[in-house]
Amino acid sequence: MTAASPEPVLVADGVAFAAMLARVAAEPRVALDTESNSFHAYFERVCLLQLSLPDADYIVDPLSVDVAPLGPLLASGREVVLHGADYDVRCLKREFGWTLGRIFDTMTASRQLGAKELGLKALVRIHFGVHLSKEYQRADWGRRPLPRDQMRYAALDTHFLLPLERILSEDLRARGLEDPARREFDRIAASRPHTRVFDPEGWRKLRGARALDEVSKGALRALWNAREERARQLDKPPFKVVGEDALVQIALRRPATLAELEGIPGVTLRVRERVGDVLLEALRGAG
Repeated sequence: MTAASPEPVLVADGVAFAAMLARVAAEPRVALDTESNSFHAYFERVCLLQLSLPDADYIVDPLSVDVAPLGPLLASGREVVLHGADYDVRCLKREFGWTLGRIFDTMTASRQLGAKELGLKALVRIHFGVHLSKEYQRADWGRRPLPRDQMRYAALDTHFLLPLERILSEDLRARGLEDPARREFDRIAASRPHTRVFDPEGWRKLRGARALDEVSKGALRALWNAREERARQLDKPPFKVVGEDALVQIALRRPATLAELEGIPGVTLRVRERVGDVLLEALRGAG
């Protein structure tokens, strides 16, 4: 946080949530961001909501408190300020069924204004002279308890959005760009959530797959499908079950035992314990 900013308020129970809702209800604008666990789980979840008001930053734990009452407040006409809103809009619709009524996307506004750097880190540096860290960019937001440093990091994703929105709004008005920006905001707000769809032919896009002979390609296809099923069972992203380069090497070498798996780059002890038998069974099934 900046030297003058307060510590973020953790909202992880009904009392704290009700108090925050009362504050949000009194404000015409609220800054919003989400943190999900897509790098750590097969079934992605929204694990954190960050909200900022002019004088307070909130970290809301949707794994601990029912956040449903917040949805109507965000859809009731108050302006919801986000950065790179498309992903958050889709996540909120998928997870909670929320539709945001009126949004302002600081990334889209900056693009309309011709900014060369569109990331939040760059915009905060340019407009406020503050250098944001990206230390926890790929943290596992589903882990509990949530460390204080991670909460402070997450709160910075919304802390500057309301003052940034004021600056960008004035620039849009001065340059006659309000209407095209608003049309783009409305388009983003109408985005539909994406459903995860497994591509059984995705193995063809792996680096090195084209160079394999037909037998190895058949093995890679079987390994690709087996990894996906195992990832679903473990609720882990497929790349964390076994890496794609390792899959290609396994298809190329076609080991018959766990001992033979051991010498393949990327096949660690953890991989062998987690999915070794599954991979060997897939190879046997592929002929």
